[in-house]
Amino acid sequence: MTDAITLSDTGFHFGVKDAPLKLTVITNLACPHCSAFFDNYETELLPAIENKQLELVLKPFDKPKEGLLKGNLVHLFLDYKDQAKTNPIILQLFKDQAEWKQLTDNEIKTYLAESYGLTAQPDNTDYSLTITQEAVSFDATSVPTALLSREGAAPVKVTQEELKKELETLAVK
Repeated sequence: MTDAITLSDTGFHFGVKDAPLKLTVITNLACPHCSAFFDNYETELLPAIENKQLELVLKPFDKPKEGLLKGNLVHLFLDYKDQAKTNPIILQLFKDQAEWKQLTDNEIKTYLAESYGLTAQPDNTDYSLTITQEAVSFDATSVPTALLSREGAAPVKVTQEELKKELETLAVK
């Protein structure tokens, strides 16, 4: 049962920490379903983030699956210590996923360096291990896995439809 499990602060944070809703998404940048999850970011999530009603936390999960390996490589370059720079890059990488996934591993490294000024981050292995343990604890067998916490309560898995209803309720308030 996941109701006693807590999440670390490890991840990329969008919005204020004291928002009444906290959405944590265990994701992989190479996952097409994860990219689709954020298709409506600007119309559904961003308004709640800007109104300080929602904090979004993205947790890049290095899932050992062939189709996600390029995402695992990209995760190595994400700078957890400079989220103001990195967060918009993450959203752009989701949008441009079809293009960069066609590149070889070496071309991806060059693309990240030349397009975004990103370099491999040595501390990311520790972050990855933390996120992997959390994914296992929450039985996140697929990505994206969305976990919602209301008013500091223990996070619970939600579907995209359940999340949409929750956000609509916020919009009415």
